[in-house]
Amino acid sequence: MSQEGFDRLKAECINTGLCVECGACELVCPTRAIKLKKYDWGRNPELEGKCVDEECDLCHKVCPAHKVPLSEIETKFFGRTRRHPFPGVSPEVSDPTGSEGKGGIVRAVYTGYAVNKNIHENAVSGGVASAILIHALESGMLDGAVLAGFDPETPYEAKAFVATTREEVLACAGSKYQPHPQLLGLREAMEKGLQKLAITSTPCNAIAVRKLMLYDEFREIGSRIKLVISNICGAHWSRHGTEWLITNCLNTKLEDVAALKYRARPFPGEFQVKLKNGKTAEAPFVLNLLGQLARFTPEECRYCLEKVASVADIVVGDTWHHPVLSPDLLGKYNDEDVKKDERIACARKGATAIVVRSEAGQHFVDAAINAAAVKLYQDTPEDARKFLDAVHDLGKPVCNGPVINARIRRGGPVREYY
Repeated sequence: MSQEGFDRLKAECINTGLCVECGACELVCPTRAIKLKKYDWGRNPELEGKCVDEECDLCHKVCPAHKVPLSEIETKFFGRTRRHPFPGVSPEVSDPTGSEGKGGIVRAVYTGYAVNKNIHENAVSGGVASAILIHALESGMLDGAVLAGFDPETPYEAKAFVATTREEVLACAGSKYQPHPQLLGLREAMEKGLQKLAITSTPCNAIAVRKLMLYDEFREIGSRIKLVISNICGAHWSRHGTEWLITNCLNTKLEDVAALKYRARPFPGEFQVKLKNGKTAEAPFVLNLLGQLARFTPEECRYCLEKVASVADIVVGDTWHHPVLSPDLLGKYNDEDVKKDERIACARKGATAIVVRSEAGQHFVDAAINAAAVKLYQDTPEDARKFLDAVHDLGKPVCNGPVINARIRRGGPVREYY
């Protein structure tokens, strides 16, 4: 038995605190020897079976935690590499061409919402990701989508689900603010025989998805993936943090939970727990409990600078930091402002910011627009750049940059882009 690959994975990615719990290593293990074992603080990849006899490095190669072949990914999926290095630990990023901001390779930036009222109202903000996926499934562009939902047995714990219908997509709508092995949903999709898949994931998980699509060793899985949707990500917070909010802030026992929404309507969202007795407990999330949940930021998130999913086809999120549509600006507009710019009224009801990076992503977005599944407003180049630069400058370099600098100075590994 040879386990050199897992030993490297353990030494470089797991024991260093960089593991993002995506499940990619478990997914690609040819003998299914690797399992993400669950602890009260999260999950940890562990070798519970025998590796293959010959040399194997698949688990190490697919891992997104340490090595990121960004130039190779961008060249293959976006047609070129970015004109400046990946944003470092400082908000200062030089751009000698003046034509590319800090958001990386971008084809277009939109804001908008799902036209279908049920899809829109079921979403955290604008429901655009759900609308794009539903249209793609119902039109035959896709035959499945790997999404994040909640485990029916522990309905406050995130879990990957495979959706093939409108109802299944809507059941998974909304953010799931906790790490979980999202890529294991690809195994279920393969077992169902699905061939045209979308997957939604966090920015770090999306790196592993791109590796599946990039390397021939993973072709059986990667060739089925047609669309990668990711999110504007501040961090994910440990499952223990969610349990703490339920028990300490809502005074609710975990065994009484029937369903959870981190951001139920109205926008920007209520932390809402439905109980088995039919009652509901809730409290403001974005404007209250989010700050509490931030106390439970796991180690791997402190070493991450992936804010706007640099390798995804489509990136979705709220409009915070948008020069016109940031939620903190919306209350300052008068009726005359709303008449001049219909985006404002749209944003007050919840709007999605959409960043399209690839031709494939644009194809799915255009199809949804043409089918009137979504109503999108394209940002001017100036607004798009202001938005993405602000998201970068006011995001992870501020809070995580010093942590990464200290880690490097003390000889610890960090995620490397090349």
